[in-house]
Amino acid sequence: MTVAEREAALIADLAILPSWQERLEELLRRDRRRPGLSPAERAAAARVPGCLSRVWLVTEHTAGRCRFRCDAEAPAVRALVGTLAALYDDAAAAEIVAHEPTFLTALGLERQLTGTRRDAFAKTRDALRAFAAAHAEPRA
Repeated sequence: MTVAEREAALIADLAILPSWQERLEELLRRDRRRPGLSPAERAAAARVPGCLSRVWLVTEHTAGRCRFRCDAEAPAVRALVGTLAALYDDAAAAEIVAHEPTFLTALGLERQLTGTRRDAFAKTRDALRAFAAAHAEPRA
């Protein structure tokens, strides 16, 4: 499944919920089932710089695919960046670089988030994109 298809499925799943609060709550519920990072993985090298709430991003590139796992101190931020990491996990680097996530806007969440939550999401997206760009196949 492509990143765009995963995102479309996520939007379709959550769009049936009548309010942005219920959509955010569902992201929080889904995130509780996602394993967190170990204390060793929460190293300074894994920190996403510039986030008010600490965010950690663990990356790996294997067999042409990028792997991502995230964690954060704040539950809402953890749900947002965890959803983002899951969306891009196991995708090709070029696909990650080319795809801009729209699920926050599509689900009416973006305008409801505090500036610090939006900022953590954007900085994590930038970190994912930078990692993928570093591993993308050069174009001929």
